[in-house]
Amino acid sequence: MSKKENQNSPANNYTIENFSEHHLPDVLKIESASNITPWSQEIFLKTLQSRSISFVIISEEKVIAFCIANTVLDECHLQNIVVIEELRGKGIGTFMLNILFKRAKLSDLHTVLLEVRESNKRARKFYQDNGFEELSVRKNYYKTKKGRENAVIMRLEVV
Repeated sequence: MSKKENQNSPANNYTIENFSEHHLPDVLKIESASNITPWSQEIFLKTLQSRSISFVIISEEKVIAFCIANTVLDECHLQNIVVIEELRGKGIGTFMLNILFKRAKLSDLHTVLLEVRESNKRARKFYQDNGFEELSVRKNYYKTKKGRENAVIMRLEVV
């Protein structure tokens, strides 16, 4: 996969770049504004050291979304996907999933797995609308301000 890929989406013109260390300031800002328990810089740095197929979406020289995924044996594990709040609901998330599916296929990965908070109904619907099916529940997977929360494990077969 090249460092930059110019792709058109229905909403706009975006540049796709492989996630790298110079994206960290923007990614950390988006992450902290979007997640109940945001990832730390160290977690993102570990992602960069792994067999990552992660990428960011750039618009007007600014990161507007990111997708963190890596390979686990013969599967793609989608770990984190976020669009900046003001651009949610405009198709960018689906655009990113389609890019991820193409990258998975190019890496000879035929299954995409993810965990999502059981309480995150909007995200679960988003994934279902994009072809994922719920497989099982992982008890007490996520930290919350008041304890732990279950994760729903979801899967999509990439064809």
